[in-house]
Amino acid sequence: MNTNDNNPRTPDDELPDALRWQLRSMRRDVAPGTDLWPGIAARLQAQRPQASARPRWLAPVAMAATLVLAVGMVGLWRGEGGSNAPIVTPARATLVQREAEGMTLQYQAALQEVDSGQPPMELQPVFDDLDRNAGLILQALARNPDSRLLLEQLRRTYARRLALAQRLAYA
Repeated sequence: MNTNDNNPRTPDDELPDALRWQLRSMRRDVAPGTDLWPGIAARLQAQRPQASARPRWLAPVAMAATLVLAVGMVGLWRGEGGSNAPIVTPARATLVQREAEGMTLQYQAALQEVDSGQPPMELQPVFDDLDRNAGLILQALARNPDSRLLLEQLRRTYARRLALAQRLAYA
């Protein structure tokens, strides 16, 4: 909002009606002497770059190649899962279910990056307990797909498991 108005207007500064009508009567619409559009159209046509003659078959072939590449990448990506299969969700998954699935995939990818093999024997029960708890939370999410509380608990469980794996990997 502009508070520094150099020309403050007050109701006393209004133009009188007679002056306003005189100003309106001075306005005259004047048509140009010649039609200007043909000249404008000619200049626009001259400026338009001519399309290069590309083969018509190139676009469908490029689209097919892109589709083959995308399907191949999805096949490779799903093939790397190993024993950690993604969560199976119904076709109309809720937002919480999709978030849990994405979180699980990110957790599995991070765990593959950090995992340094078998943990020490004294920590094995902790790892097993965290993995079992994550599985139980995923089962509970399948029964109650809109529970944000379960989603948050899954996030905390994954974070604890990942932090423990990181401590072992970098120790």
